[in-house]
Amino acid sequence: MDKKGLILNKAKELIGRLGFKKTTMDDIAKAIGMGKASIYYYFSSKEDILREIIESEGQKLREMIEMEVGKGKNAKDKLRRYAITRFKFLRKLGIYYTTIKDELYRNLDFIEKERHNFDAFDFGVIKCILDEGVKSGEFKPIDTEYYAYLLLVAIRGLEFPVVLGESFSPPGRKVSVDYAINTYLDILLHGIAYE
Repeated sequence: MDKKGLILNKAKELIGRLGFKKTTMDDIAKAIGMGKASIYYYFSSKEDILREIIESEGQKLREMIEMEVGKGKNAKDKLRRYAITRFKFLRKLGIYYTTIKDELYRNLDFIEKERHNFDAFDFGVIKCILDEGVKSGEFKPIDTEYYAYLLLVAIRGLEFPVVLGESFSPPGRKVSVDYAINTYLDILLHGIAYE
């Protein structure tokens, strides 16, 4: 691994453990056995390091979602793949999620840009899947733009417990993320009443 990658990996680890505010350039330098001046050769500031981490993780998340959705057999399968991949990968990218959602980072332009990019990506993926489902006859004719928006709002409401590792388990029962997402999507796609 090159020095820049080593700096990013160690910074990501420290920020994940200590938080962005408490992590210093000295901490990063000490953790990788480099002088602080050497880090400044690659990054102009701690914010610059965070920007690169956030952009890289956001890109990984989008690529993973696109890859999994692309494997779907039909619109319903694509929607399941989208949701499961999104939740599982967000959990692995704790720094990414907490940073783009935290109000403390609103003053950083690159966070706002990433937040906007991810929101637009999410909406686009869901709308595209819904459009495909309507066109193929899997879904009834709907206002796919509005439904995509509502699905995205609902999915965002489920993010926090998943990222914290709480999943969607009721008291006294352990439920996997896959099971929870599949049940959630079954309710969304089929409802609970007989037709």
